Amino acid sequence: GLWGLVNNAGVSTFGEVEFASLDNYKEVAEINLWGTVRVTKAFLPLIRRAKGRVVNITSMLGRMASPSRSCYCVSKYGVAAFSDCLRQEMYRWGVRVILIEPSNFVAA
Repeated sequence: GLWGLVNNAGVSTFGEVEFASLDNYKEVAEINLWGTVRVTKAFLPLIRRAKGRVVNITSMLGRMASPSRSCYCVSKYGVAAFSDCLRQEMYRWGVRVILIEPSNFVAA
């Protein structure tokens, strides 16, 4: 079985909404959001069987917006929402879902 899963992949781009292309949004979401969803879904049967846990790493920008970071914020808001839903669904199975939201690691 598998007792724990940590989703920690994350990429970012910078740019104001007006100038960020849809491809930028898609690329960031593909890794940060859809990668987390895909990996979690793939391993969830094993995690559920072991009554394990899923740990998703997002960011403080998954709860608050920041100028020039909309691509990243959108993807991390999605991971936070996914984690909140998954937590409620997995409660009855004894699976814990933890969301870690670190602060800024980019020097200003």
